[in-house]
Amino acid sequence: MEAKRFKLIQQFNEDSEKCNSKVNDLFKDIAVFVNGYTVPSAEELRSLMIKHGGCYHNYYKSGSTTHIIASNLPDSKLKLIENHKIVKPDWITDSIKANKVLNYTDYLLFSNQTNKQSSLKSLFQPNTDCKNVTSCIKDATQEGFLSDFYNNSRLHHISIMGTIFKDYINDIRNNKNHCLTGREELLKNSYNKLNNFPLFLMNEKKIIMHIDMDCFFVSVGLRNNSELRGQPVAVTHSTGNNVRNRNGAIVKSEIMAYRKKYENVNKTAVTTDGDKIKKHWSTNMNGMDSFAEIASCSYEARKAGIKNGMFVGQALKLCPELKFIPYDFEAYKEVSYTLYNTVLRYTLDIEAVSCDELYADCTELLSNVSMDPMEFASILRAEIKEKTGCPCSVGFGGNRLLARLATKKAKPNGQFYLKDDDVVELMFSLPVSELPGVGGSTHFKLKSMGIKTCGDLQNTSLSTLQEQLGKKLGETLHKNSFGKDDKPLTYTHVRKSVSADINYGIRFQNETERDNFLKQLAEEVSSRLTSVKMKGRSVTLKLMVRSKDAPEETAKYLGHGVCDQVSKGITLPSATSDSNIIYREVLKIMKNLNINCKDLRGIGIQLSRLESDIKEDNKLLKFLAGNKAKPNADRNNKPSSSKMLHEEVIETYEDLSLSQIDQSFLNALPDDIQKEIVSNIKRTKSLDLNTKECRTDEQNCNIERKDDKTTLRENIDVLNDNNVSDEMKTYISPSELRLLMKQWIETEESPESRDVSMVTQYLYHLILADHLEELLIIIKSFYRYIIRNRNTDNWREAYMKIINHTQLRIGEKYNSKLFIENLFDVS
Repeated sequence: MEAKRFKLIQQFNEDSEKCNSKVNDLFKDIAVFVNGYTVPSAEELRSLMIKHGGCYHNYYKSGSTTHIIASNLPDSKLKLIENHKIVKPDWITDSIKANKVLNYTDYLLFSNQTNKQSSLKSLFQPNTDCKNVTSCIKDATQEGFLSDFYNNSRLHHISIMGTIFKDYINDIRNNKNHCLTGREELLKNSYNKLNNFPLFLMNEKKIIMHIDMDCFFVSVGLRNNSELRGQPVAVTHSTGNNVRNRNGAIVKSEIMAYRKKYENVNKTAVTTDGDKIKKHWSTNMNGMDSFAEIASCSYEARKAGIKNGMFVGQALKLCPELKFIPYDFEAYKEVSYTLYNTVLRYTLDIEAVSCDELYADCTELLSNVSMDPMEFASILRAEIKEKTGCPCSVGFGGNRLLARLATKKAKPNGQFYLKDDDVVELMFSLPVSELPGVGGSTHFKLKSMGIKTCGDLQNTSLSTLQEQLGKKLGETLHKNSFGKDDKPLTYTHVRKSVSADINYGIRFQNETERDNFLKQLAEEVSSRLTSVKMKGRSVTLKLMVRSKDAPEETAKYLGHGVCDQVSKGITLPSATSDSNIIYREVLKIMKNLNINCKDLRGIGIQLSRLESDIKEDNKLLKFLAGNKAKPNADRNNKPSSSKMLHEEVIETYEDLSLSQIDQSFLNALPDDIQKEIVSNIKRTKSLDLNTKECRTDEQNCNIERKDDKTTLRENIDVLNDNNVSDEMKTYISPSELRLLMKQWIETEESPESRDVSMVTQYLYHLILADHLEELLIIIKSFYRYIIRNRNTDNWREAYMKIINHTQLRIGEKYNSKLFIENLFDVS
C-alpha cells in the first residue's frame, strides 16, 4: 500500500512536470485530499491543482496533506480526523477566481452545524466517565489491546519499516522496468566534462556510500512545527512530568532494583569507571518524574546532555525548556519512501538498514557519470532535502565501516569522504567505542585491558583479543581497528525469523487470562507468517518475568519494570504457520516453565528456521501423486535385496512369518500387543506377499523376500530420519495432513502402499516429538473419513496397518499403548 501511495504521488509530479497549460503557483505548499463526492469532481480538482502549482493526494497523509476537501462526511469518519482543515471544494474554485488563496476558515465544512452532524470539537471532548487517564488505558486482558499496542509502539513501527524497505529493495531490483532517471540526468550534464573517467577511482577499489537522516523523527515532526526549529525538541508519547499520583515508595523501590541489577550486570564498571554508576539515570529520578522514553531528540537537546532512549523525567532535569512533539508514523513512512526512491533513481545497489539509514555501492555509478563522490553527495542531499524537507548526512569510504565513520564526521547535515590515504591517521586515534559491535559490556572489557583507542587495539595481539572477547569478535575488532571490513553489502533480504513481542500492559490475574492472550499473540504471529508466505519449524517463547527484588506495581504505569529474561524453544516435526499449532506449543512451554502468571511483564513468540509456504494443491500433488508408477515400467526388473529393503521402508510385521520374529523382543512387549502381532501375521499369511508392488520414483518392481531371517527390530530400524519423505517433513503440518488425508480417501479407490508408508512415517515423527494429542486427532479423523467415504476392505486394512505400526512404536517409547476405540475387524 505504501508503495502504491508513493507511486501515485510520483505520477502526479510527473503529470505536473509535463503539463503545458500550467497557469501559476497559486497553491504552492498546499496539498489536498478529496474525500467522497464533490463538485467539481476529484479528477477536476486534481487537474486544477496541477495547473496552479498545488499537490493532490489520492490518500490522506498525516503531516503532509494540508487540507481535506469534502462536501459531506459521516460521523464515523469525523472521529478519525480531529483538528484537520476540512473545507468545501468552493475554496479552491473561488481562490482561483480571486487569483489568491482565500481564508479557508470561511469555507469550513462544519462552520454551520446541523442536527445530523455535530461539531468536531464535541466529538473529542474528554470522556467524563473516566475519572483519570490511566483507568482508560488498556492492558493485555482487554479486547483490542494488541492492535492498539502495535499502532502506537515506536519500536514496532521502526522494526517493520526496516523490514518493509528491505523487501522494497528486493522488489525494485526484480523490476525490469525500473529506470535510473537520476543517473540519466547526471549523464546528460557530464557530456561537457573533459574527462570521461574520474581520476579518483584509479586509486580507490570501492566507493561505499552511507546515508543517515539527521534526528529523523524530530526532523519530520518539525515540518509542521516550524516555530520549534532551533529549540531543544524531543519526540515522545509524553507531554512532560504531568504523571498520575504514584506511590513514592514503589517508585523508589523500583529505582533501587534497577540500580542493583545494573551494578550486577556491569560489575567491571565499578572498578574501571567509578563515575559510571553515579551517572546512571536511577540516581536522578523520583516519584513525580515521567518514565516515558524519548525516541529522538534534536541537536540542541543533545547539547544539553539528552540522549535517545532517555526517560522524560531525567531529560527535563538536564533541560527544563525541552519541548515535546508526538509521533507521526504515517509521515515517517512517507519520508522514508521518498528517501529510498530518490537514491533508487541513481543505483539499485542498495542495502536497506532502517527507515532512515542505508548503504549503497556507488563505484559503478560514479565511474559511469564521471563524478567525484562529494559532488554527487551535494546533488543527492539537495534533492532529498527538497523532496522531504528533512536534512541528511552522507559519508563515503572504501568499505561499509569507513563509510559509516565518514557519516559520523559529516553530521549534522553534512558530507564527508574518507579516502584510503587518510584511514591510518583517523583510525589510530579513534575511540574503540566508535566501532560497530562495541557496546557497554565489550567497552568495559577493553577498558580493563587498557584499550581505549583503535591504536591500542592495533598494538594488542590477535590471540589476546580472541582470548578475552571470543574468537569471532576479537578477529573482527582487530580488523576494524585498521579500517578493514570484509563484510559486503547485502542487496537481497532473506528473512530469518518472524515474531511478535509485547512488553507493556502485561498484567494477568489468572492462567485463563494468560492463555487467552497467548492465543491472540499466536494468531498475530500466524498472520505475519501468512503475509510473508513463510512457515517456521522452531517455536520460541520469550518472557520477561518480574525480578524478585522488584515491586509488583511499576513506576511506569503498566510498564514492565525490572525483569529477568527467560527464553525456551522447541523444534516441530514440520514447518507451520497454523496459529493453533503455535498456540499449543507455546502453551506447553509456558506450563513447563511453571512461572506465576502474575509475575509476567512481557511475552514474545518467535518462529525461526523459516521455509517458503507452498500452495496446498502442490502439497497434495507431492503427497498423493509424486511417486505414481509409470504405466509402461518394466515389471520384471528386480532390485538387490539391500535396495528392496530400503524401498520397502516400513513393510511391517504383516510381511513376516512367526519364525522371523525375534522372540526375545516379542516377549518384552505387553500381552495385548503380542496378541495383535501374532493375529495380524496369521491373517496376512494367506496373502500373496510375493506379488506386492512397491512404488518408486523410477519404476514398478516386485518385492523379493530376503532369504536370511530378518528380525522385527531390523525392519523397524529401517525407518529413520534419512528415509522420511522430504515432502512430509518440509511441507505438511498435522492440521494440513488431515485435510490431505480426506482428499486422498475421496479421490483414490484403493490406497497405494507408498502413500500408506508416508503417513506411517509422519505419525512416527509425531511420536518422537511427543505430539500424542495431534497423533490421536489424525487417527480419529482418518477413521471418520474412511467410514464416510471409502468403507472398503482395502482402506480398512490400510488403516489397521497404520494403527498396528503406530502402537508398536508407542510400545517402544512408552512401554504402553494408545487407547484407540475405533478399530476395524479385518480378519
